[in-house]
Amino acid sequence: MALAWSPLKSTVFAAVSRPASSLPAAASPATSILCNAVRHMSYKLKTNSSAKKRFVALPSGKFKHWRSGKRHINTGMDRGRLNKAGIASYATPRQSKHLRRLMPYA
Repeated sequence: MALAWSPLKSTVFAAVSRPASSLPAAASPATSILCNAVRHMSYKLKTNSSAKKRFVALPSGKFKHWRSGKRHINTGMDRGRLNKAGIASYATPRQSKHLRRLMPYA
């Protein structure tokens, strides 16, 4: 006569019938010191990917970016307007405050 399989019985049986050598050992003192060191370490901040592609931090603390409108569909544009689009621009103080949070290591 075959017994019906039960997940509860097989788990309990497996835990009881396992030899003592296969059970996890207690953490060694060296491991616990390492875990405590990692636990108290401060974490790295992530740089925002879109901000790092669009802005460059300058040594003065300002952020430089390039103006839009010079990539394609330029045939009907004024030459002056197109030339101005090629000039770099700088972020406003309010934008700079926001960018410092987005790029903490810039």
